[in-house]
Amino acid sequence: MQYLTVTRDIEGESGIVNLKVSDILFLEWSTRAERVVVHTRVGEYYMTGILKYWTSVLNNSGFTFRVVDRNSAVNVNQIEMLDSNLKIAYFDTHDLSKSCTMAIMRYKKLENEFMVCKSSIKIVT
Repeated sequence: MQYLTVTRDIEGESGIVNLKVSDILFLEWSTRAERVVVHTRVGEYYMTGILKYWTSVLNNSGFTFRVVDRNSAVNVNQIEMLDSNLKIAYFDTHDLSKSCTMAIMRYKKLENEFMVCKSSIKIVT
């Protein structure tokens, strides 16, 4: 089991937290916070660095993250449903509140990858 060291607040005033990588739904670069925001089912966390770096580190550590637009990377293993009209990845089919939007071209690439590797994913049109 691998962990990332993150903080619960932007400034790190609450100290550090070790977060299981497998719990991450998606990563998002926040210009406002100047941090990578780490989204999980239970909350948001923050870490320094750039999205491209963290996506590469996680992929080289055995995880499957894909950059889906210039500011977001999804944990492919956490996606449960893709919306082909709105280009959105959902991480829970019962609670659609946690979602990540995608660029059109990157959505198509991800959808094609899913058709080959993860047939259990639900694709809605």
